[in-house]
Amino acid sequence: MFVKICGLTTEASVATAIEAGADAIGFVFANSSRQIDIATAQRLRGFIPEDVRVVGVFLDPTIKEVEAAVACGLTDIQLHRRTRPLETFRQFGLPIIEADHQSEADVILLDAPTPGSGQALDWATLERPEQTFWLAGGLNVDNVGAAIRAMRPDGVDVSSGVETNGQKDHDKIRAFIRRAKEETQCIHNQ
Repeated sequence: MFVKICGLTTEASVATAIEAGADAIGFVFANSSRQIDIATAQRLRGFIPEDVRVVGVFLDPTIKEVEAAVACGLTDIQLHRRTRPLETFRQFGLPIIEADHQSEADVILLDAPTPGSGQALDWATLERPEQTFWLAGGLNVDNVGAAIRAMRPDGVDVSSGVETNGQKDHDKIRAFIRRAKEETQCIHNQ
């Protein structure tokens, strides 16, 4: 199971996620309590191995905002509520993840209406996209197994579900990654 830990802002959290087996690290450039500036993202990028994807998360960004963040060494662009055509973001030559069920992005992200809110999706009512998709929206160590069994996503994406009092909790990061990967092993062994 592909696991993305999103909203990381410190070296310790990045190191914990990588050590625990995260496949991707998400840096939030949108206005949020988890927002990271370009200089910090660039510094933290230096601690991330080449085989771990680095996803820039944007909320209706301008091309200049994405361009500045891509220079930090992003490997993917994640878009929420864009007003510009998807094709305008293809100029960066990076895979695009979009929180839009109808998108023609490389990866569809099924997320809550307010990303990072911890609001859980109702997996029983969700339509599984035909293309590659990641599941987000209220995931945590207690429900990620059920979410994976219900939706069979290509990946899972978590932010608030690995926090305590608004801060990344290293024990929760480790437990979430372990649970997601164990659940996938169980499914493959059936």
